[in-house]
Amino acid sequence: MAGASGNPKNASWYSGGGMASVMGPGAGNAYYVNGGSDGPVVDTGSGLTPDDPKQLIQSAIDLCTANNNDYVIILNYGANGRAVETWPVVVDVDQVHIVGVGTVGQKWPVVRPNAPAGADTASPAFSVTADRVEIAGLEIGGGDTAGGIHPVDAGGVWGLEVHDCFFGVTGDSAGQDGIRVPAGSAAPYLTVYGNRFGHYLTRDGVRFDANATRCMIGVPGKPKNYFHHIVGIAINVASTVTEPGIHDNVIAVPANTAGGAITLGANVLDGWIFGNVANFGDTDMGNNPFADGAAAGANDWGNNMQGITLAQPS
Repeated sequence: MAGASGNPKNASWYSGGGMASVMGPGAGNAYYVNGGSDGPVVDTGSGLTPDDPKQLIQSAIDLCTANNNDYVIILNYGANGRAVETWPVVVDVDQVHIVGVGTVGQKWPVVRPNAPAGADTASPAFSVTADRVEIAGLEIGGGDTAGGIHPVDAGGVWGLEVHDCFFGVTGDSAGQDGIRVPAGSAAPYLTVYGNRFGHYLTRDGVRFDANATRCMIGVPGKPKNYFHHIVGIAINVASTVTEPGIHDNVIAVPANTAGGAITLGANVLDGWIFGNVANFGDTDMGNNPFADGAAAGANDWGNNMQGITLAQPS
């Protein structure tokens, strides 16, 4: 038939396979992973088609070409992949997209170190060292002393985009933090939207131990982030961070704790924090869930709600 190239990764094949909804303009090659119980038990597949997938996420990333807009499609992931994956998975290819097949209601591929209580306690699921990376559609957990995703590069991991993922929503994705910018790194233009963070996390939802200049935790017009009973702080900007944007997040805190929803440290500058809602219980909580430890006027706050009442930070 005219126009049929025979390439299993051409545009019409993507569309027919339901891939058009997750691929952006200029999509490059697609490589498939199945580390679930219905996937291969050896990592010898080509990764070129869904019926010949790689077993390991790292193997699929290693097939990608930097700045080619390539996609890693995770069909399923569980014990079959976790047991032999080397943790953390290192995302070291610029402009790569890692997309799971999860729906809004459930993120079927669960990417988490194999033994968070054992040898992998300090390991995140993903250590991102490349720029302009997208991670979406997955349930992600870290080790006992790690987040699910760490951008790790002292020179800056630029433009990391994380959306439509679960962190600590079920016991399968427990970990210390959901997304963490670790000390010694930087994550300029980090963008986080449309995610759910749950009470199986043992510390914070999104935590900054280093700078993330002009990051956006919540993006107006995009699906909201939801935080449910995070034990520590839902959004904890603990380090020196310049111009963080924190917008439209919905946060249910687990106790009447001051600063439990959003806390800015003393060295946060030019932040803009608008449109967030947080509360504990069925009346306006007695303590302010928003806290700003920086100097007066260092950051801009507006239209944030403590229960059903507009509130400025404490």
